[in-house]
Amino acid sequence: MAYPNPYDQPHQAPYQYQPQGGHPPGYPPYNQQPGPYPPFQGYQPHGYPPQGAPGQGMPPQQHPQYNMPPNPPPFPPQQAPGQQWPQAVYPPQHTAGQYPPQAYNNYPPQAPAPVPLSLGYDPFQKAPGDASREADALRKAMKGWGTDEAALISVLTKPDPLQMALIRHTYTERIGRNLEKDLRSETSGSFEDVLVSLALGPLGSDVTHLRKSLAGMGTNEKLLDDILIGRSNADLNAIKKAYTDKYQKSLTDDIKGDLSGKTERFFVMLLDARRPENSAYFDSQSVDADVRELHRAMEGQVGTDEVAVSAVFLGASDAKLCAISRVYEERYHIGLDKVLDKEFSGHLHNALVSILRRARDPFQYDVEMLASCCTESSCDTDRLIYWMVRLHWDPMRFQAVKQALMQQRRLNCGTVLKKFYTGDFLKTMLSLWEQR
Repeated sequence: MAYPNPYDQPHQAPYQYQPQGGHPPGYPPYNQQPGPYPPFQGYQPHGYPPQGAPGQGMPPQQHPQYNMPPNPPPFPPQQAPGQQWPQAVYPPQHTAGQYPPQAYNNYPPQAPAPVPLSLGYDPFQKAPGDASREADALRKAMKGWGTDEAALISVLTKPDPLQMALIRHTYTERIGRNLEKDLRSETSGSFEDVLVSLALGPLGSDVTHLRKSLAGMGTNEKLLDDILIGRSNADLNAIKKAYTDKYQKSLTDDIKGDLSGKTERFFVMLLDARRPENSAYFDSQSVDADVRELHRAMEGQVGTDEVAVSAVFLGASDAKLCAISRVYEERYHIGLDKVLDKEFSGHLHNALVSILRRARDPFQYDVEMLASCCTESSCDTDRLIYWMVRLHWDPMRFQAVKQALMQQRRLNCGTVLKKFYTGDFLKTMLSLWEQR
């Protein structure tokens, strides 16, 4: 279905979209046709990352409400992409630190439904409608001598994930060219990076940033953690397949080539994508067993059994990990995060702490991640691009994050951006930051 032609309005950018609609409790069933393009109502926007924690002030769209903590933060609801958390009881893990987790006899009698792919993670799903105007405008902006950077910014900063998928598809079918390749040939530097990240959508952006985090000398550990920590099993599998399809290499093999030792083992286990979702059952006995296993592997012996700790963390849902953390502190009178600080260092420490913090409060985790790469004294450009684009897919959550940054830290990333950047890259980032 064609949408009203925005070009009919004089002196108006041709890429005006209506405000995003409400946020229903579930991601659309696989193969269900979304509404027409431009903006359609009723889809969950892209509130990263998946694998939510219990009841951290975010109502059940992707992170379900659990019994902890009692005082959720006063921020608007929005959750990780594409996840709907049922009201779950907790999954059995009767062997402490066992990975992958095993079933608990025949209980529950029916396995919980797997969390579906997040919005923008099905490479075959796109919005219906007509994006020929956008495709033509993109080609015109890059054809011939010179580049119309303003047109590129206007087109690429407004669509949601499925609308962007339609634009990419239309560009290929109508123009007969690859949008990513054309953008890379016509732009450069950070401006190129942010436009490509937008044009590729959530899944393609993750894959491209993963490749960047692993390429060259050394590993961008923080960017790697940003992308992989807290993702749903469905999204991890989609990321692995898309990575292989694009680079003809296994993501797991590339991780093994870049990392080593217990950190490598942790990420290989994580990419196995068997971590229980929050709808899985567990009981107090399995929590108790994992608490005792964590104590044995850390404070209960000389040295640290890193593999055992990793197995407990990756064998527990976010909900169960919160229960483990609470019981650990009640029993041993020390917070689990403080024990991790004592027993671990480096990349593995950061990864474990990230899982725990995100399990406790996924919304606050997003706030802290954006704040960590956009400070008054410095900016981490690669991570800033990643987080700005990632949050941009979910406008309501992004607005809540911006409000939290102001309330908690008096931090306005728009002001910081103007301090460190100029030119078309600054214009693009401000366009993302200032969107409502």
